[in-house]
Amino acid sequence: MAEKTMKTKGFKRVKKAGETEGNKRTLVNQLLYSFHVIFHPFDGFWDLKHEKRGSRKSATVLVLIFFLSTVIISRFTGYLYRFYLDDGMYMDVVGDFLTIMGTFLLWCVANWALTTLMDGEGSFGDVYLVSAYALVPMILINVPLAFLSNIMPLELITFRTLFRNIAFGWTGFLLLCSMLVVHQYTMAKTVWTAIFIVLSMAFIIFLGLLFFNLIGQLMGFVSGLYWEIILRL
Repeated sequence: MAEKTMKTKGFKRVKKAGETEGNKRTLVNQLLYSFHVIFHPFDGFWDLKHEKRGSRKSATVLVLIFFLSTVIISRFTGYLYRFYLDDGMYMDVVGDFLTIMGTFLLWCVANWALTTLMDGEGSFGDVYLVSAYALVPMILINVPLAFLSNIMPLELITFRTLFRNIAFGWTGFLLLCSMLVVHQYTMAKTVWTAIFIVLSMAFIIFLGLLFFNLIGQLMGFVSGLYWEIILRL
């Protein structure tokens, strides 16, 4: 079978002729492809971008599933583990939805904006797509842990913490791989860029809080001035 080699600065991909022609681009297949991505991140992220094995729709579904997983974790984590791990007894669904979606979109915006200045080859849509697929390990590990915590003795809290850390670490590694493949960076440049992205996110949040604080003070001043005028008339 004929082979076609695709080689760039950060990643080399060997594609067999016709390897994707028979793959149906249904939403279910795109979602199931996430299992390939998390175990074969370099091939997987390459195919997401160049072979269209994923879509913006499947990425959005994965982000929504990730949010749903946080609801499940909040509702079904065992009482003892809620207390010791500070998971909380109640959840503001609307507030947490805005927080999760806001943080995810902030990562995508900061990623795209910064890598555009650093010769990155990925578009905003590419960043959104691969970042959503990188969330899958947190879904696959943390949701079963939430149910198991109802029957696990407290002595196993160390193992639960270990698996939670594995989920975070796995997702972090996938995010780095996605940047390396999508933007065609070296690993060193990918790590430094990721650090700058996190710092950029913190700076954007700081500016946002400062802006809303100033708006609140301005509205308070205008309201106080209005009532002062009304009382003096």
